[in-house]
Amino acid sequence: MKSAPLASDPLPEVVDYYLEVRHRLGFALQREGAQLTGLAAYAQEHGHSGPLTTELMVRWAQSSAQASPRQQARRLAIARRLAQFWAAFAPATQVPPPGLLGSSGSVRRAYIYSPEQIRDLLAAAGRLPGPPAWRGLIFKMLLGLLACTGMRVSEALQLQRQDLDRAQARLHLRHTKGGQSRYLILHPSTLQALEAYDRQHPGAGPQSPWFSLKPEHPLAYASLAEVFDQLRHRLGWPAGGPRLHDLRHTFAVNCVQRWYDQGANLDQKILALSTYLGHANPQHTYWYLSATPQLLARIQARRQSLLPLHP
Repeated sequence: MKSAPLASDPLPEVVDYYLEVRHRLGFALQREGAQLTGLAAYAQEHGHSGPLTTELMVRWAQSSAQASPRQQARRLAIARRLAQFWAAFAPATQVPPPGLLGSSGSVRRAYIYSPEQIRDLLAAAGRLPGPPAWRGLIFKMLLGLLACTGMRVSEALQLQRQDLDRAQARLHLRHTKGGQSRYLILHPSTLQALEAYDRQHPGAGPQSPWFSLKPEHPLAYASLAEVFDQLRHRLGWPAGGPRLHDLRHTFAVNCVQRWYDQGANLDQKILALSTYLGHANPQHTYWYLSATPQLLARIQARRQSLLPLHP
């Protein structure tokens, strides 16, 4: 793989490097690659030099007479992802604010919760009134388990008391996407929280659901989603802000960030994370790097710094 270009290098080289990094992660990027190549050509045609700027990206996004407002917004969103990535190498790079040209209509990217947001969410859940009396306890434990294990919402809702192996400190996920069961190793603090929850809200037998408002009836996804929306409103979070599934995204991204900071072998770690999360294809796990362009750029910069120097 080619070495990372310098911050002062022309935009075509920056685009080539960015696309190569993402291609190596398994992304085809045919349309996005063509658009970014067009951005680089536009910059050259108009004599642009120096850092990538918001003004240049907006002018390019609006330069096609055939592009609708939404298509212009999509073009800018593509350029914005490049800018987020390149800002880790060239701090003078400008990153356009999201939605500058309106909605792009594209799929929402992962929202990463801050530790404070997770703390506030769990505290608000714990204050939920009944009935039943333990309603707040149920939702606090459920949301906390999603945040600290990264399991899917559907997997948590189907958990039974027999699925907790206290001796091995692990959960057995029997009903998973794709029909494959797996085990999740629990942090000691998570095991302690589950055991305390079990003492306060015990089930009737080994097949009793962990999370239930009615005896022996697992909590429905619609009920959890409704409560989550209520909590989000109470906390003053915008409607387009964090989603339930973003707790899983946050767990995965925080794992990768922690391994990066520790200097771990990320390829090996991501393969292990892929198994832990129940992904059928490791490329689905590598997507979390793409979901956070700044982290992707930092990781690639570190890899380049470890390459041997050749005369």
